Amino acid sequence: MEIKNKEGNVIGKIEFQSLENNNVIDNIILDLKPGDGKAIYTANANGNNFTQQTNYAAIKWNGNFDELLNGLQPWKPLFPKHTVEEINVYYGFDNLSPSEIDDMANESVQTGKNVIVRDLKPNNTIVGVKIVYRSDIGTYILQIFGTTKSRINISADEHDKITKVVVRGNEGFFISNNDNNQLIWIEEDANGKSLQYEMIGVGSQKDFFSIAESMI
Repeated sequence: MEIKNKEGNVIGKIEFQSLENNNVIDNIILDLKPGDGKAIYTANANGNNFTQQTNYAAIKWNGNFDELLNGLQPWKPLFPKHTVEEINVYYGFDNLSPSEIDDMANESVQTGKNVIVRDLKPNNTIVGVKIVYRSDIGTYILQIFGTTKSRINISADEHDKITKVVVRGNEGFFISNNDNNQLIWIEEDANGKSLQYEMIGVGSQKDFFSIAESMI
């Protein structure tokens, strides 16, 4: 589903995926462990033959909050006013070069394999942050990513209810189930950078909306 900003321009894409999907490519993605990144070439794909999929690993941040803000530059993300209990960051991966992608395509032709997979090389670029906050509704998690094309795994037993919402004037989704609720939206920062926000916890939709509206 495409996500648009206040002006109606597409600034991101969120896909909801069943955990019981039998598609070969989706199964590769579902098998990704934290810290894994895969380049996938599919010979008979409808549209784009090549994709890069990642499952970022949360790494403990040993600096303070001001140092985190410096590490996130030039991003200008918004944060709640609640007490920070824990900070983790996500590091990215190097993209494959055009020649490496061509090599995957050639291997597919030479071997007859429909799907070719390569590991992506991790790097030291921060692509996201995960912060645990304490508030009067209990603890909750705020994640912020600079990549705004995401796959969200949902259960196949109809326990997940997805509602399209507007957060701070931006399109988003509220996902509720028996364990945790999740509020997701994409918002442009002061520099025009699109950032994806994810709030996760036992709070209600009203609770999460209140927190989101108070972020500075």
